[in-house]
Amino acid sequence: MLILNKLVRDKIPSIVTKEGGSYSLKLLSPLEHQHEITNKMYEELDEYNDAETKEAAIEELADMVELIYAALKLHDVSAEEFEAIRLEKRKLKGGFEKGIFLNSISK
Repeated sequence: MLILNKLVRDKIPSIVTKEGGSYSLKLLSPLEHQHEITNKMYEELDEYNDAETKEAAIEELADMVELIYAALKLHDVSAEEFEAIRLEKRKLKGGFEKGIFLNSISK
């Protein structure tokens, strides 16, 4: 028996059954779900940092995006609303493409 105690993708239980296995699960409350999404984001970030190939890195980024969409749903925000917020922030402050690392600011 493999003990996981972690958030998994929605189709994992049916995949386990299809492969002849069995499982025990718990449906999380919204607060628990939010907490576990956060935990899973850290897990996926660690896996992204440890990725040794481009393909593995992209897989982990896809998992992180999926978790962001799940978190948005918990906050009752649509993907379209989120994208509008992202684009507005980008318009005002830019993106992260240039690799600018700010050492200090003096006023």
